[in-house]
Amino acid sequence: MDLKQTLEARRVSSLSDGRITETRDRHSLVLLISLLFFLVLSAFVRDDWISEVVLVLAMYAILIVAILKICATRILPWPALLLTASSFLVTLTCVFQPTHTLRTANWMLLSIFFGYISVAFFSFLEQSGPVNRAKLDACLGLYLILAMFYYAIFNLMQEIHPGSFIEAGPTPIQASRHSLLYFSLASLTTVGYGDIIAVSRPARMIAALEAITGVFYVAVTVARLVTGYQQKDHERAH
Repeated sequence: MDLKQTLEARRVSSLSDGRITETRDRHSLVLLISLLFFLVLSAFVRDDWISEVVLVLAMYAILIVAILKICATRILPWPALLLTASSFLVTLTCVFQPTHTLRTANWMLLSIFFGYISVAFFSFLEQSGPVNRAKLDACLGLYLILAMFYYAIFNLMQEIHPGSFIEAGPTPIQASRHSLLYFSLASLTTVGYGDIIAVSRPARMIAALEAITGVFYVAVTVARLVTGYQQKDHERAH
């Protein structure tokens, strides 16, 4: 009887672990697709309130999927839920009644949220165990989330100190928030085309930190994946 109970417990545990792994895989993939969709969509929006609403909804779809991912990894989601709800209300208010104070609060909340998500994802990737599809998708998703984090930081700096970032050209102008998303991706990958320039000292330092983050992230991720594959091969050998 004890042997049957032990086998049944192991079977239930195996099924439960399989469902958890499947959920993690699904959330990681959906999050990655949502991030890519948002990045592509941001290139085609116009400067009207309808396009702004569509872009806001796309961004908060990312936030919702990220929260689901956090729940799947058994990390306390309440801070993320609170940040998302607060930021969503502030963002919708900004769309119809944009003020300097509301925009500043909005980018501050988004910065905190993406920072929290980044830490949660790092914790998930640092968990022991072999490399699976969920971790691979999470690696790619986290890379884009880091770009979103610095994108929010850049917009926050632009609100606090207008003119921190400018678009180079015959007549330099202040970088728009859509241009700052492009600038964040270029800085994270250390491409640096030079068409958008960080002018103020804080802006230059944050841009440099993003470039350093991009370099170290790739190095740490590659090392983590290699270690995971080595563990998997070692387990198969035994």
